[in-house]
Amino acid sequence: MESSKRNIYSFKFKDPDLKNLRNLVSQMHPVYRINFGKNYGNLLSILNQQVDHTTLIILAQFYDLPLRCFTFQDFQLAPTLEEFECLVRIPMKDKPLFVGTDESLPLEDACYSAIALAIYGIVLFPNMDGFIDMTAICVFLIGNPLPTLLADVYYHISHRYTKKKGLIACCAPLLYQWFLEHLPKTGAWVEQTDISWPQRLGSLRSEDLSWYSKEYINADIIFSCGDFPNLPLIGTQGCVNANPVLSLRQLGYPMEGPPEANSLEAFLLLDFGAENPSLFQRIKEAWKNVNRKGKAELGRANGITKEPYFQWVKERVQIIKMPFVIRTPIPLPEPKLTHVPIEEMEELKTTMAKLEKENEELQTKLQQTINEKNNMKWELERKEAQLQAHVEKFNKEEHKRKKIKVGLEQADHCLDTLKGQLRQAQKEC
Repeated sequence: MESSKRNIYSFKFKDPDLKNLRNLVSQMHPVYRINFGKNYGNLLSILNQQVDHTTLIILAQFYDLPLRCFTFQDFQLAPTLEEFECLVRIPMKDKPLFVGTDESLPLEDACYSAIALAIYGIVLFPNMDGFIDMTAICVFLIGNPLPTLLADVYYHISHRYTKKKGLIACCAPLLYQWFLEHLPKTGAWVEQTDISWPQRLGSLRSEDLSWYSKEYINADIIFSCGDFPNLPLIGTQGCVNANPVLSLRQLGYPMEGPPEANSLEAFLLLDFGAENPSLFQRIKEAWKNVNRKGKAELGRANGITKEPYFQWVKERVQIIKMPFVIRTPIPLPEPKLTHVPIEEMEELKTTMAKLEKENEELQTKLQQTINEKNNMKWELERKEAQLQAHVEKFNKEEHKRKKIKVGLEQADHCLDTLKGQLRQAQKEC
């Protein structure tokens, strides 16, 4: 008898020891943290992200290898460059993609650069335990880690899926942040804390998810490169494709129906084309011609998904099957109807309107208070930094003054000695 579910694979996500690096960063002054963020985005947030590796391992079971996405009951999810850009907060605009390394580092403070490089090598691209490999250094010099981060997610999961086991060595904190952004924040799904994670993720439906951020509304997206119908990506270990056509809803655009088959052309290139150098060269050339699409090509940003697409996903699920058998939850009892007099209902409406108005006023005052507090905190931190700088300057000047004083005292002593010797010589004459 044919099984109703597909096989479960033995995966593990790379979990580097971040204790020492986190301790080092925790000692940074808040003003220095702000300055660090101006140059390196949300790297500190990614460093400090606590990851539930069990959730990621279960998520990996839903991976749809041929389509390069996670396929659930009636929807699909796939990380995008634009989403990673929003999470990492390092803008791609006016920065090189896959074009080689820069010649020199920008002139930031050496401490910031050292910490950022450590995060690149240990957190973003954890290829070697306790070491920063040359690939991570090259990506750091380019200054745009986003395409490589996305490539590593697809490459490592796809590669391990073909092996049906193994260590997934992508940036787990970033993938975890991305997945959390889409999970429901309220409602029955959040309250099901007594249900196992396989059942919780398996029970997710399209209407449960938080689909897209307002930041993406009507934004142009990188849709394909060169003569590829999709996105050819170069990671730290090899090359792989991504299919932005499956992620349109995540960026606010409508999903009209099934994607065209040629837009899902798949490849997985190990060791940067050792066995297929022509494909590797074609991928590198493709990034010289980046194709973007926006409102004109994709339609008005409304996030609507139409029935033909839903039907296609459900048919896909029938083919690949789900990794877990989903048990239908016990339906909640329907609430009993109660009758309320019209006068009481009108009074309740008036009270609710009054309370809503008061709530809006309180929310406004609260936000003003929070803003004032943040401004005062920032001003205090700025003054503390200035005071610290003045104290350090004063200490240096005080140290110089003491050295000069000691020197003068020694000179006076030598002068007195010489005077004594001169008087003695005059007496002897």
